[in-house]
Amino acid sequence: MNDAQSPKGGGHRELVVECVRRALRAKPALPSFPADDEDLLKSGALDSLGWLAVLESIQEKAGVGGIPDPPEIGEPCSIAALIAVLEKGAVLEKGAAPRKQEGPQTDEFPLSLRAPLEAASTPVVEIAGWGAALGSLRITAEELDGEYNLAEGTLRERAGIESVARAGEAENELSLATQAAETALRAADIGIAEIDWLIATSETFVGFPSFGSLLHTRLLARGTCGVLDVGGACVGLLNALSVGNSLLAAGTASRVLITTAEVHSRRLTPQCVAGEFGGLFGDGASAFVMTRGDSAAQAGRYRVRDFQFGCAGSVSSALAVGMRANGQVALEFRGEALARAALVRLEKIIAALELRTGFDRRTASSFATHQPNPRIIEMLARQANLPLEKFPVVSRVFGNLGSSTCGVALSLALSQHAGKPAPQRGPIFLAGVGPGMLWGGGLLC
Repeated sequence: MNDAQSPKGGGHRELVVECVRRALRAKPALPSFPADDEDLLKSGALDSLGWLAVLESIQEKAGVGGIPDPPEIGEPCSIAALIAVLEKGAVLEKGAAPRKQEGPQTDEFPLSLRAPLEAASTPVVEIAGWGAALGSLRITAEELDGEYNLAEGTLRERAGIESVARAGEAENELSLATQAAETALRAADIGIAEIDWLIATSETFVGFPSFGSLLHTRLLARGTCGVLDVGGACVGLLNALSVGNSLLAAGTASRVLITTAEVHSRRLTPQCVAGEFGGLFGDGASAFVMTRGDSAAQAGRYRVRDFQFGCAGSVSSALAVGMRANGQVALEFRGEALARAALVRLEKIIAALELRTGFDRRTASSFATHQPNPRIIEMLARQANLPLEKFPVVSRVFGNLGSSTCGVALSLALSQHAGKPAPQRGPIFLAGVGPGMLWGGGLLC
């Protein structure tokens, strides 16, 4: 069936065809326009990002809430399926048939998960202290262009990078994490001997003993302080905060120290990776002290409200990093696909947190998100209809800090807003995406 025909679906079909046609313009010319029942992914007419672009376009034009992840092979990816979604006033969810919409929806969180959190009896968890540490050297975008043999202005103009933080000769993940942790402990007025659990994350530290155990020794934590190293790369901080929150809420700990640390400059060297990737990254660390509180919030402290996690594995091939037999970094990197997927996912995390917690993004004091590069954050602010000033400046001047990007952003946000009376400040939204399109979100209030 060609696009000139007008089967059942009427105006809905016209809308879907328009959106599909727009996505096909970026592809080589097809022999004919796809039939309504043709699977656009299986036929090769669209790839997963093209399908996502169609869904976004439909959402924008028809006001359909909650666009789903790019579908896996075997799921309906046809014009007819999209028409059915619009006719039923629903969104097509991954692995599920179109369902009737019963209020605001997202693809990740069914209504059954959105009960008001005030009714829960979970103990209060607070952020009592925080700190950050950055590599002591500042390398300008122009210097990076030269190091990575890029055309002059590449990183500044295309990515928005002005400079990155780089660890000095005597600095590493351990020293930066120690500095951040000591700052956080002082801010919380808590000694290291009072910490029950140390939860650490680093994507650049390689070796045993683990990063967490070495940090435990460096900080002189007590022998009964547990140590947990968590992964997740750029989502590592959110993973660590969520685990710490669970330990405290369960009553198995009273005080937890969270640390992140990355030194990309010794892994992503010009000899190992392309400059369009390696030139984006900086070195830094962050730390947070989480404590159990009571019903009367201590003045100035933000409380943990909620966390959400997931994985959009259908776009995982956009970034793959591994180690070759000789110890050098092996990299597969599709920058445009990765940037688009990250942008869409970050906005969806913010929207999902709104639905989950009941907090409107417009009331937020800050958005401590992962920042792949400054241009993506600028686009996210526009797409989410938010002031750019509510996103702490991290990647523009320090570079992409991996797990510490969200950490440094959160540290800056807390420094700016935690001292304000509760009525004069809003919540802090957390959002991160990582390799494999792992994603996580959280909210402090």
